[in-house]
Amino acid sequence: MCAWNNHYCWPGTCTNELAKDCHCAQGFRKVYAENNHSSYAGETTCQPNTTPDILTCDITANGPNKEMKMALSASNSTECTHLSDMYGNYKPVDVSFKMVSDFTVNGSTFPKSPSFIKEENFGISDTTIKVKIKTIQG
Repeated sequence: MCAWNNHYCWPGTCTNELAKDCHCAQGFRKVYAENNHSSYAGETTCQPNTTPDILTCDITANGPNKEMKMALSASNSTECTHLSDMYGNYKPVDVSFKMVSDFTVNGSTFPKSPSFIKEENFGISDTTIKVKIKTIQG
């Protein structure tokens, strides 16, 4: 069911009092959390269609004796997709990541927030990084 104040369907509108009938504002998509183990299970939310642009991606593998190897860009771009493989003759004890990104949401494309929402902030709340380890044998 939708809450009386549509907070499960914002920015958007909820019809028929059912969250499954949520209609998100332009620039947003409807997301239904089916995972029963999540604190958001059964909720329908409106999430931005636009993903952040990752402008800079620095990855460093640190070794046990303070060795350091950085992934370098194979082009003039500093985006993650342009980083080349890195090789080191040690077993890394940790890998550090530093990313700089840009994320913009145009608030004029959706209706005014309900009165119970005192402030609107959109931003990056989490990220996922996948590292693939390759042996030198292939």
